[in-house]
Amino acid sequence: MKLERKSLLMVLACALLALGTAQGASAQMMDKLAKTTPQERAGIQTAYMKSKLGLAGPELAKVEAINMKFAEQADPIIKGSDGPFMKMRQMEAMQKEKDTALQGVLTPAQFKTYQASRAEMKQKFEEAIAKKAGQGQ
Repeated sequence: MKLERKSLLMVLACALLALGTAQGASAQMMDKLAKTTPQERAGIQTAYMKSKLGLAGPELAKVEAINMKFAEQADPIIKGSDGPFMKMRQMEAMQKEKDTALQGVLTPAQFKTYQASRAEMKQKFEEAIAKKAGQGQ
């Protein structure tokens, strides 16, 4: 995989983590996510979480399985014909389920770090969307 594609996937995976609560997601972001596979999205999310949370061993394997399960569940939503707002609503509900699953695997400190990271990504994502909207693109 080229570095450029890895960078794009990292941005998209981070956006996907943030999308669970981001109301202003653009159709363009969903279009880009639709061009990725569940395996790519889950792999990038797992790698990101591994580095941010210090995951290893059985804990890492469990998080990887959770990320894969929810990436597969998200695929028909991402690639579906519903509008961006409806997709976001569906992703929000799914993110709550994913958070519950992760809470059962991560330590309280890791889960807190995970939530803080998601909040930070959400803010950056929303700022990027707002900036793009301000530019008229």
